[in-house]
Amino acid sequence: MVFWATTPAAAHPHVWIDMKVGIVTNADRQLEALRIHWTFDEFYSAFALDGIKKDENGHYPQKVLDELAQVNLTNLKEVDFFTEITANGKKLALAAAKDPESSWNEKQGRLTLTFTLPLKTPHAAPVQFRIYDPSYYISIDYPEKGRGIEFLNGPHRDCKISVVTPDVENVWLNLPEAAFTGNNATVGQGFGAHFASTATLACKKG
Repeated sequence: MVFWATTPAAAHPHVWIDMKVGIVTNADRQLEALRIHWTFDEFYSAFALDGIKKDENGHYPQKVLDELAQVNLTNLKEVDFFTEITANGKKLALAAAKDPESSWNEKQGRLTLTFTLPLKTPHAAPVQFRIYDPSYYISIDYPEKGRGIEFLNGPHRDCKISVVTPDVENVWLNLPEAAFTGNNATVGQGFGAHFASTATLACKKG
């Protein structure tokens, strides 16, 4: 079973993902790529691996997990990997995702998908990004408010990351009627955008 790219619209999530993101910058402190980690909830993890046999050591074969990661990445391309990166209010073009990995945590019973998502052209801060399912069938968020993002590679002197996480209760109370209609299949639109956390990379000039 693989991770689906097109999801049905939903008034509440049916799949939950705990997310971590690594920031990759170039020599000029421009955003170059995001290293994205998604850890799926126990129920979806079991569903995704249903029918896959463990080896004699009780582990899922890494070859099978790697193949699963590659198929998932291919499917996610259709929806820009649920990722929206912007600067000055304009969407930045994404390059092809790479370096997919899948891992299994036996103790937690959870599957993790990890991949690198580069920009086509690195961009100077300030840059904002949101990672979410527009249909809201899948909830993708950081496990702790304001935490889960770190600098991974590249210079980042005088740079900082801030995260704004919507208050879910307030979102529900103030949703416009338009949120329940229209095209939910494109990142940047749809129901899920109202619940998405927004991360900002900012760097002092110099």
